[in-house]
Amino acid sequence: MSYISLYRKYRPSCFKDVVGQDVIIKTLINSIKYDKISHAYIFNGPRGTGKTSVAKIFAKAVNCSDFENDLCNKCSCCNAKFDELIDIIELDAASNNGVDDVREIINNVKLTPSVLKYKIYIIDEVHMLSISAFNALLKTLEEPPKHAIFILATTEINKIPATILSRCQKFNFKKISENQIVNRIKYILKEENKTIDDSVIKLIAKLSNGGLRDAINLTEQVLNQNKEDFTEDDVYNFIGSISNDEIFELLDYILKSNVSKILEKIDSLLENNKDLNIIGERLETVIKDLIIYSSTNDYFDENYSSKLQNYARIDIDILLELSKIIIELNLNLKKEINQKNVFEIYMLKSAMLFNNKQKESDSKIIEDKKIETTKEMNSEEELVSDDEKKILINNALALANKDLKDKFVKEFILDEYLISKKYNNLATLLDKSKIEVVSDKNIIFSYKDKYDVLLFDKNVSEIIYLIKKIYKKSYDVVAIIDKDWNNIKKEYIENIKKGIKYDYIDIKKTVTKKKRNSELEKNVENIFGEDIIKDI
Repeated sequence: MSYISLYRKYRPSCFKDVVGQDVIIKTLINSIKYDKISHAYIFNGPRGTGKTSVAKIFAKAVNCSDFENDLCNKCSCCNAKFDELIDIIELDAASNNGVDDVREIINNVKLTPSVLKYKIYIIDEVHMLSISAFNALLKTLEEPPKHAIFILATTEINKIPATILSRCQKFNFKKISENQIVNRIKYILKEENKTIDDSVIKLIAKLSNGGLRDAINLTEQVLNQNKEDFTEDDVYNFIGSISNDEIFELLDYILKSNVSKILEKIDSLLENNKDLNIIGERLETVIKDLIIYSSTNDYFDENYSSKLQNYARIDIDILLELSKIIIELNLNLKKEINQKNVFEIYMLKSAMLFNNKQKESDSKIIEDKKIETTKEMNSEEELVSDDEKKILINNALALANKDLKDKFVKEFILDEYLISKKYNNLATLLDKSKIEVVSDKNIIFSYKDKYDVLLFDKNVSEIIYLIKKIYKKSYDVVAIIDKDWNNIKKEYIENIKKGIKYDYIDIKKTVTKKKRNSELEKNVENIFGEDIIKDI
């Protein structure tokens, strides 16, 4: 027996075998069960999603003599080979797209079926018909014989005249999900008694872009290599692409504006017969993934996330601009004959874009550094003393506002800064804290570990700066350990019950005055005493 390709061998032969089109299948089954069969259908969708397979199954189903929810596989129609059913006519419009081909259909459609209940016409790639052919078909679709059903399959529904569309029931076939493709490949491998590494199967599913037929074909090509240790990189090389490491290498050259390395890499790709179309699409995907990575958590697997993390510093606006350039590149690669020139121009354009943006970014970093350096120079004055802490705590309690705290906690998102080399340490320190009190001017943070409080005090000016960067507003902040906060909170509640209020103290004036008048130390020591807390 001659060899049969896997995609043909495992092509769906009944409704239950169809993958990923549950809504369409259910609708078609109900139309048969309740005798609401239309005279014309349009099956629209990407290649390899089951349009022609479903058309053939439906053609048998409407003629099945014992149909329930699927083909009975007992009657003569169900058991016959598709090519043997003379009342089911399949036409490929890609090669038979003239008006004469359609007129032949029109002349024959009036004849009653020879064997079956319905005469079915399946026209594949129907968008390839000429305008005159569509016009000839229109009359038949307007007044079809009761025994005729037309199924028009297309990947480009926008090319079909509105007059045709309005006379058909339309079904949009969606891309098959990666999980569904993976499961189908595993089923086929089990039936064939073959094995492929799971990571390779997932890659095949991803590269197939929702087309199950493409995925099965690529799986078959992998199996034909007769390699037990077939890797992801082998798959990339097999389709004329490059490994993930090489894609990130090319991206590195772009981000560093290394023109000579970019040109060398392109020459190397072409020498190794790599497909620039596929590489352009891979770049587009990687940039999209970087944008997703910067906005989400735990979306990608650990291995891939570790690669993306190396680029977390890139501003999302730069990534968006870069994505526009790469999308434009991929569109032009399909149009131009000299792909090398096109690819080089857009790679250089990408590099120059990032070079300009990086200069702007570097200038901003330098300016920020100047501000931070100034703060560090005055750090000795800004170190929080115990006396100042008591005033800061008092001030936070004096103006405490639960709504402000809830709003602050909700907006206190540190993800962007946790992955930043510049702010990682400060963000990590803040992430470990608990926000206890928020007012319009003050915040109290608490920590379990006294060491974290000491770190907080040591870096208080930088923390104020970071919080201002996040909220575009300055706060006076203070950190204390949990034990101390619990005591202060208990005392605060008791005082409130007694009708005692906390007055706000201008800490700047107090600290300045303290240098001139040591008497204030006594008052500060009694910060929660008679001089600060007054009866209402």
